[in-house]
Amino acid sequence: MNSVDSDSNGNCQMAPTTNAADFIDSGHRGLIPTIGTTPKFTHKWPRPRMLKYLDSQSTSLHYTSIGVVASNSRSAAATSLEEGQGLGMSHIASWTTFKWLLLASVMTVFAYGCAGLIMAVMTWFNAWQGADVMFVADNDVLILITLTGSILLFTSLIGITGTLLNSRPILAIYGLLLWPAMLSLLAIGYTSYRRYSLSLDHKLNLSWSRYFTPIGRRTIQDSLQCCGFYSSMHEAAPSKKCYLRAGLPGCKAQLFDFERANLRSIWKTVFSLAPLHLVNMVIALLCANHITVTFGKGIIPLQYRLNPKDVKSDADKILSGTGADLSKSGLFREDVDHEGRTLLSEKS
Repeated sequence: MNSVDSDSNGNCQMAPTTNAADFIDSGHRGLIPTIGTTPKFTHKWPRPRMLKYLDSQSTSLHYTSIGVVASNSRSAAATSLEEGQGLGMSHIASWTTFKWLLLASVMTVFAYGCAGLIMAVMTWFNAWQGADVMFVADNDVLILITLTGSILLFTSLIGITGTLLNSRPILAIYGLLLWPAMLSLLAIGYTSYRRYSLSLDHKLNLSWSRYFTPIGRRTIQDSLQCCGFYSSMHEAAPSKKCYLRAGLPGCKAQLFDFERANLRSIWKTVFSLAPLHLVNMVIALLCANHITVTFGKGIIPLQYRLNPKDVKSDADKILSGTGADLSKSGLFREDVDHEGRTLLSEKS
């Protein structure tokens, strides 16, 4: 229902009542029950703040030749964002608590990934005492450490990029890559712990007899200053220091002590990092969608955006429909003023 008010000139104006049912717009019905609004009017929203930011940046630098190029690039960026394209990046605003927490988490992934890769590279290049022994005796563990360090380092770089650019698609890739990184960590821990705890001496005896090459045995002998496995007469790799009558002890005791200490340090380190990595996975899952206050890109598609043309067309439709209904009622008549506007006047 609607009420009619008259101004000082005798023209009529429509005043909607406060009936709640009149404001329900199901099926694009208008604010007045008998008049339908335009189809797009009730499904549009104001212009996003992100586009206003880009426009302000583009208009502030249009005086110089370099500024013209920057203005055009920002306009192109605004157009692509309007059409829903791009990586979902936005300008750097105030950092949320979730973003700081996510950045700290990514930096921890970078830290232990970089540390693992550095230790692997140092072992490959024999940069510490006993590295050549690990290269021969635990070559599979060394390969796993190298692959895991590479995966963790690459994953952390993806996470840092997504965090700094406020890009949720990139952070989704980061969260996905944390899973194979976790599996590779567990593979290192399981392999080293199983070798350490289950008959290590028998495994070393079997490896020395069947799997170690003469070059590998010679490498272990030169590093540990020993000859042969039990003695110089038991499967020794001949060299200038190791021969049948050499006074060097066998390599079993020294190799066993080295392997036990080395494998213990590996599986303890990996299993202590696994809970931290699990926490980083949870943080990535919970904080990736809250790096900015607004969820998503904050860009409403162009066809759903409210503009003055839509408001004017909807107002014209409402006013024309109101005039037709009141003129048909017989209580009001339509008059045209000098500017061509239609006015409703009460019949005398």
